[in-house]
Amino acid sequence: MSMNADEVLVVVVLYGDQSGPCLSLKSLMAHPEAHRMAWVIWDNLPLAHMKTQLQNWFANEASGCIDRWHYEAHADNPGLSRAYLSAATKAQEWGCTWMLLADQDTHFPSDWWDGYSHAIEVGKFGLAVPQLFSSGLCISPAVHLLGLSRPNPRPMAGEINLYRLMPVNSGMLIRVSDYQQCGGHNPEVRLDFSDTAFIYRMRSYGVRATVVPVVCGHGLSGLEPGSYEVRLKRYRQFCCDARAWSKSEGPAMLLTLIVFARALRLSVRYMRFGFMRVLLQHFFLGRPI
Repeated sequence: MSMNADEVLVVVVLYGDQSGPCLSLKSLMAHPEAHRMAWVIWDNLPLAHMKTQLQNWFANEASGCIDRWHYEAHADNPGLSRAYLSAATKAQEWGCTWMLLADQDTHFPSDWWDGYSHAIEVGKFGLAVPQLFSSGLCISPAVHLLGLSRPNPRPMAGEINLYRLMPVNSGMLIRVSDYQQCGGHNPEVRLDFSDTAFIYRMRSYGVRATVVPVVCGHGLSGLEPGSYEVRLKRYRQFCCDARAWSKSEGPAMLLTLIVFARALRLSVRYMRFGFMRVLLQHFFLGRPI
């Protein structure tokens, strides 16, 4: 038994895309079944007139008439986890049984829906993920060992062990009932570790996962070079999220080693010691951003 498109809610998270409808939204909407789905656009860095642009695009460019869609602008940028939790509530309100997560920089193939719908046997899997490639590397599902993820050298479709392979948020298709049962994303873990913390919850409830025969391209800021100031800002968020997870249900000792190792590596790379100061202030002392 395959899924029906009208049972799916798609949540797309934006963060300052100035090109109107983003890459993921355009590629997802290219499938003829897209008009039957429900859509939530969550904007963490809203630009002026974005809602108007989306209204015009949904009316004139999208495939078919989209009846169920919702836009939310959040200038305070509460992060990814709150976006997904809010979308899950909307999915229940609209009677959707599945929720697809999409980052603005993920490109889905034109036949993406066929791959998802044909691979899932309803009642068997609670999570389906595609293969995500960035710079020629399969970054999801990644090989996960001792709290660290690295590109998957041998990606393949089929059922996976969530204790060995770690998907990222973008591309996850989640059964809403399983999402609610495990508690969904941790709202205190805003960006970094949000997907890992969520998968830890999913696997603790025994949710089964599969990789569908869908290959996506994905932009990943963490793989791109940046200035010292940019890296320092990102590391500050990294420390805050690591602390938030470690203080709730995350592996505290392992997270401490991970954030310390990153501070050391970045300090050597940039020959600056601001990363150690951020480590002390935001991870160990818990100073908010």
